[in-house]
Amino acid sequence: MNSSSYLQASRVMVLGAKSPVDRRRRSLERVNKELSRGNYETALSLVKQLKSKHGCLSAFGSAKLLPKKLDMSSKSDLWSLIDSVSRNIESVYVQEDSVRISKEEETKTSPEEDWFAVVQHESGHFLVGYLLGVLPRYYEIPTLEAIRQNVSSVTGRVEFVGFEFLKQVGAANQLMKDDRDSRMNLSDTQGNLFQETLNNFSCVILGGMVTEHILFGYSEGFYSDVVKLNDVLRWLGFTETEKEAHIRWAVSNTVSLLHSHSEARVSLAEAMAKAKPIGACIAAIESAISRHQI
Repeated sequence: MNSSSYLQASRVMVLGAKSPVDRRRRSLERVNKELSRGNYETALSLVKQLKSKHGCLSAFGSAKLLPKKLDMSSKSDLWSLIDSVSRNIESVYVQEDSVRISKEEETKTSPEEDWFAVVQHESGHFLVGYLLGVLPRYYEIPTLEAIRQNVSSVTGRVEFVGFEFLKQVGAANQLMKDDRDSRMNLSDTQGNLFQETLNNFSCVILGGMVTEHILFGYSEGFYSDVVKLNDVLRWLGFTETEKEAHIRWAVSNTVSLLHSHSEARVSLAEAMAKAKPIGACIAAIESAISRHQI
């Protein structure tokens, strides 16, 4: 083979080759399609398959939660942040209504600042879930115009595959309000929720609040997350002492995860701000983490 033929053949091979990024993009398009059809378990199965392929989704489910006997608050660089988030959560439990009112009166922000905070908050939920192997199936970021029209009621959300038990929690807590005797039977439901699911959920639900504390030093009124976590723990029959210990542990893990993956969260927030599909948001996370590891 002469030199010109060799170069031509090499060029064809290069053009025909697919890089890991190309393979990941094509695969995530399939994930987007399944999610859009409501085939959540199929989408999750695809993501798990991609995780095992080199260069695809190595970050999915890569995070490992610390044992509950190991207290992250002993780390001096994160202790103040963990303590701040924990105290914020406790204040919501004790004085939920008054805290919300006082915060709204204290803080005067522009619609642009509110929109930015929503994007960062939701990116915290999304990233923590993804790192723990919980697939986001849908997210919503309100438009700036929507926030300008009704600042108080417009917010964002992220929904995940595997957290369907929350519907049971809502029904059970409504029953508790109607029938005080039903509280005695709540501990019986604990076996229906795997410990891993509870641990993941606890960290994911705190991801937004922790992100705000990292960026702004406080949380701008997203108390529904705290209330939702409290409802779950109450549904499971946790005592106050058990609840406090579990939340402190979840806060410690969530702070550690978001502190260690700040670049990935920034890239993710940029994608979510542009309303990119789930697959593109996942690609943003994977690319950022890959760059960080080089």
